[in-house]
Amino acid sequence: MNDPSKHTKPKFSDFPPVFLVGMMGSGKSYCCKQLVKHLNFNGIDLDALIEERHHQSIANIFEQSGEAYFRKEEAAVLREIGIQKHTIIATGGGTPCFHQNMQWMNEHGITVWLNTPVNVLVQRLWHEKKHRPLIAHFENVNDLEVFLNKKLEERNEFYALAHIHMNEVNLNIHSLLNEIEQLFKNNFQHNYL
Repeated sequence: MNDPSKHTKPKFSDFPPVFLVGMMGSGKSYCCKQLVKHLNFNGIDLDALIEERHHQSIANIFEQSGEAYFRKEEAAVLREIGIQKHTIIATGGGTPCFHQNMQWMNEHGITVWLNTPVNVLVQRLWHEKKHRPLIAHFENVNDLEVFLNKKLEERNEFYALAHIHMNEVNLNIHSLLNEIEQLFKNNFQHNYL
């Protein structure tokens, strides 16, 4: 029996991919899982897919091959998977800032910026920094906060191009679902039906 309170998959033949963008620690992977669960879409974590294909961590790819190599690979994989319908894609924090990726995502799907305050990012990231190549070397919280503020300043212009901006610390998934569906109905549906 169907539960009417549950959000169901939109009844559109070719719903475009939804790209989640934002800083590391903004909750893109978590949000991806929630959207997948509610919409019954496919879900892809871009960083995890790259790690799987290379049989090594992002940190190791950065260390052994350099950021330029990683960003080129990231753009190629993004374009490969980013044409799939009914798919939620959690991108890396820097993905929108290289190789015209943000423009490409806007042209091929719906983009959502999870805009999380820096103080919240610091709390989330400090204890997992060893898994994050860009912040692994920081020895105190203040340096991490300064770095994140600077990084956000550099990336804001790219993130701000997203179709949808979510500024909530505790993301309301139903609110986001409504925003995505409305955007699709108003701006995308004629392209995809």
